[in-house]
Amino acid sequence: MDAAPEIISAAAARLAAAGIDEPMREARILARAASDEATFQSFLARRATREPVAYILGRREFWSLELEVTPAVLIPRPDTETLVEAALTEFKQSPPARILDLGTGSGAILIALLKEWPRALGMGIDKSAAALAVAGRNALRHGVADRIDLREGDWSKGITERFDLVISNPPYIGEDEFAHLDPDVRDHEPAEALLSGQDGLKDIERIAKTLPDLMTPHGRVIVEIGYNQATGASHIFTTAGLEIVKIAKDLAGHDRAVVARLPQTAGG
Repeated sequence: MDAAPEIISAAAARLAAAGIDEPMREARILARAASDEATFQSFLARRATREPVAYILGRREFWSLELEVTPAVLIPRPDTETLVEAALTEFKQSPPARILDLGTGSGAILIALLKEWPRALGMGIDKSAAALAVAGRNALRHGVADRIDLREGDWSKGITERFDLVISNPPYIGEDEFAHLDPDVRDHEPAEALLSGQDGLKDIERIAKTLPDLMTPHGRVIVEIGYNQATGASHIFTTAGLEIVKIAKDLAGHDRAVVARLPQTAGG
């Protein structure tokens, strides 16, 4: 919709009153996406309740790919692109043949990697059938559906295959931290994809215990963590019998992912 300046200004004032950080920018985004004035006003009303723009529009860009998002999945974030970058670095010489994405959600990470590695095969696991439906549509949109096996499941339970890369953006928000999250996140994104026990490490611990049985001998695991969880998560992985390769940092310089592998024999 081509909205008049006074309409945009009024919309921005409404969003500012609702606590939106960049009200003018968001007013323009919503106006461009709206087909008419009534739709624009509907978008504004939803955003004023702090519903994320990505849910209102039904899409979000990740790794230069436009992905469908719904309230059944977390909204992909630039910080999570750190995992994709880390994977490309770890497999710079030889791409992985098989990738496992635990808690695939919208499929963002797995689809991005399959686009980068056109011969790789991927498996995406999620306990939410609604999330898997979103991932399936995103896989079709980006032409990788024939290389993705999407399964409903509880992390790696029941998986017998081994993978060159196991990757995951699991829940890692602690109970106390959850209460103080931005309302856009706390009140609208799926809590089961965010909250993970008192310290935020419950699901990472569950995943780590199963990794030695999921990885090929020279495989890698890359798991997203909170900015203050490198020490705790590293201890969990080493206790599970893995070696830490590195802690990958995001663009802000915060710890963002643990990269680990199975113990290597001499010369291995």
